[in-house]
Amino acid sequence: MLPILQGLRLIEVADWGFVPSAATVLGDWGAEIIKIEHPVRGDPMRGLVTSGLVPGARGVNFFVEHLSRNKRSVGVDLNTAEGREILYRMVRTADIFLTNFLPDARQRLAITYEELRPLNPRLIYAKGHGQGQKGPDAGRGGYDGCSFWARGGVADRLTTPGQPLVQQRPAFGDFTGGMFLAGGIAGALYHRERSGEGIEVDVSLLGNAVWIMAPDVVAAMTYGFELPPSGAMGTANPLVNTYFAADGKGVVLMMLQAERFWPLTVQALGCESLLADPRFDSADKRQREPAALVEALKALIATKPRAEWAARLNASECIWAPLQSPAEIPDDPQVIANGYVQQFEHPTHGAFRVSASPVQFGNQAAEVRRPAAELGADTEETLLELGYTWDEIAALKDRGAIC
Repeated sequence: MLPILQGLRLIEVADWGFVPSAATVLGDWGAEIIKIEHPVRGDPMRGLVTSGLVPGARGVNFFVEHLSRNKRSVGVDLNTAEGREILYRMVRTADIFLTNFLPDARQRLAITYEELRPLNPRLIYAKGHGQGQKGPDAGRGGYDGCSFWARGGVADRLTTPGQPLVQQRPAFGDFTGGMFLAGGIAGALYHRERSGEGIEVDVSLLGNAVWIMAPDVVAAMTYGFELPPSGAMGTANPLVNTYFAADGKGVVLMMLQAERFWPLTVQALGCESLLADPRFDSADKRQREPAALVEALKALIATKPRAEWAARLNASECIWAPLQSPAEIPDDPQVIANGYVQQFEHPTHGAFRVSASPVQFGNQAAEVRRPAAELGADTEETLLELGYTWDEIAALKDRGAIC
């Protein structure tokens, strides 16, 4: 990818997935990322997978490899005066400061915007959190499973009435929120280019959900009632439905303009007889009896494997997609052609693949320039660049301020 942010320096004082994922994106775009971690504990994400979340992980933490690529790791204890002085030196030469620390922690560590701005008036100070920067819950912690998935209405609308609440996938709200935060930082860079001054950027997981759920939220405000949840939408349009082929693999039809695509669909599927079927030979009949048409298409598609239907549908103008599992995605020809999965050589694990951030510049996919670093792997190098001597670095290690 064209390194459009090359020359920009970002200081990440953040953990878990949401806010660090914003830095991952900016690192993919070419920015230099310095990740500050506690010299003993590190980012809690380092222990999440290997602590048992994924059976058989055996020391390979996919979250760390994905989120911490293109980043330096510097182990600094910001609870010490020496650690804060290291951070302040970094801030003086940084373009962006990124954090998910809550207000009380930022005040205690003296890393609020008001305290860092005098060190660098051009600094863009970006923060992400659970519930927004104002209101009674502004200081309360929040993960995406709470602030985004539950409080933001996502789980409610994706759950079939009467069934157990749908649980979200790992970091589902985190990574979408991280893209919003990265976009906000890009906007702030443009503001700084025009004004010469930095500015605060703020994104919350709850705000992320309110935006993503806008069709449901705005409809509720407009009409006074809620759109039906996903599991209760019915089959008003048989050409917007999931069907299963003879090999059990799903075929998702997604043609919102049913009448426009009806003749194209029957031609692609080789079922022209449905055009003359007295149950479906007019738009009015098809709209009155959508369930019967769904059953007819269901029976038809179940007669052949998905690969055969894929060849037919790809030769047409029909809008469709295979229903794929995560294990199938890396082999998708579109994923391969567009570089949506990136492979690099890991010093420990050999050939290693991660998901690429989706924005591309100059028709080039994002690339992994450096794999995720071990905790504190870049501490000494970074401090030397800041002007510390080897004797000073040794003294800081003896006092536990760095690792």
